[in-house]
Amino acid sequence: MPKLLPFRIHFEDPEIAPLDLHASDAEAARQLAATRRGVTAGAIRKVKIIREKVDG
Repeated sequence: MPKLLPFRIHFEDPEIAPLDLHASDAEAARQLAATRRGVTAGAIRKVKIIREKVDG
């Protein structure tokens, strides 16, 4: 089973709140977010991996 990574998805429409989810890669995250929000994949502006902040 592939390791799931945390992603934050941002949409073109500011009325649609960003979505946090876990997926195996950015493309899977994009498709999952589009399905969950009921939009096309083209409505997604940005897909980012959420990285832990480490105090140094």
